[in-house]
Amino acid sequence: MQKKLIIAFTIIISIILSFSVCFAADLLTDATNAVKDTVNNTGNAVEGAMDTAGNAIKDTMNTAGNVMQDSTDKTENTMGNIGNTVENTGNAVESNMDKNDGTHNDTYTATRTSADGTATFMGMNATAWTWLILGIAAIAIIAVVWYYSMQFTSENNHSKKD
Repeated sequence: MQKKLIIAFTIIISIILSFSVCFAADLLTDATNAVKDTVNNTGNAVEGAMDTAGNAIKDTMNTAGNVMQDSTDKTENTMGNIGNTVENTGNAVESNMDKNDGTHNDTYTATRTSADGTATFMGMNATAWTWLILGIAAIAIIAVVWYYSMQFTSENNHSKKD
């Protein structure tokens, strides 16, 4: 039985080694072409991505330039409008002064609203209320510090076993 197996393996190996066609050569050529195609496709993809990124940056810069130009134009227009308004106001004041024989517009009166410090709430002015609130806040802070310091002292006294 062993002789039959050895003869069969010898025949199979000699048949395999007797052919001169190498199947690996075709596979190697296919693999080489596949690698070349992959490299070319990758290069094209990178080139396309770079072109797209460049165009996006270029478009962004153009948009930013347009925004800046629009902002400059609007600022210039606003400054021109302000200048015209100031000039018109000056002309109106001047013509009003001429109408009032050199006096300023005397038809306008203003009433002061507690600028002299006479306004009170519950008999105290703003300064007195400020000092009252600061005093209450100081007393509260001192009370909190005292409470926590006494709590710490109390824990130390009660935690010791004599």
